[in-house]
Amino acid sequence: MADTRIWATRPEHQNRQWCQTLAELGYPVVDLPLMLIEPVSDPAEVQAVKNLILDFDQFHKVIFVSQNAVREAVAWLRDYWPQLPVDVEYIAVGRRTAEALAEEGIDAVEGTRTMDSDELLALPHLQNVWGQKILICRGRGGLPRLGETLHERGAIVRYCELYHRRLPPTAVTAAAPFLATGCAADVIAVFSGETLQNLARVLEGNGCSEHIVRLVVPGKRVTQAAEKLGFSRIITAENATSSCMLAAVREALAL
Repeated sequence: MADTRIWATRPEHQNRQWCQTLAELGYPVVDLPLMLIEPVSDPAEVQAVKNLILDFDQFHKVIFVSQNAVREAVAWLRDYWPQLPVDVEYIAVGRRTAEALAEEGIDAVEGTRTMDSDELLALPHLQNVWGQKILICRGRGGLPRLGETLHERGAIVRYCELYHRRLPPTAVTAAAPFLATGCAADVIAVFSGETLQNLARVLEGNGCSEHIVRLVVPGKRVTQAAEKLGFSRIITAENATSSCMLAAVREALAL
């Protein structure tokens, strides 16, 4: 389709490589991050993170929910733990998160297929957790079901909330010129439910209908959220790895 563009919506530090990958498909790429990752800065939030990092050796398991969680947590750990404590089991939501940990010399158990909390909760390592102290490194409010279920299984769950996920303040106005020319032929790929919510806000802010967009999302949960928001042209990738999302973008382009 001659007027087709592909929107790249990942956080800025992840969007550059994704834009290069999409450009190889031969279509114009709209570089428009719809997620801003901001490390916590409020003094109370910073102190809460510091307290948990200082107690890092008290946890039986530490779960990292994303590459962003790895990046922010490792920055803290470098300051307070030149050598990581022994006897802590590390668990990653998804292969890329596990790879980010491996780059820091941390071996982790991982969920590799759907890369969501359901898959992680099915791992043998998280079945018999009664009385265990588990730390979940995440953004503010991320993956609530993971901690809730582990608590129901008898674990003592703490959250190390390292960053906020926000809609970039200029996103609505930055999207306006692209939306003004029409986006029915475009393909927009979002890598998370939070990014999906931000996309809906951007479309609403520009008076556009969700029904006209060809949308690529990772997994069934984000698909269900997209349907509730009014999107109808949805292509579901198996997970949020770049390879699976790229395959789904190719599928969307063929429609």
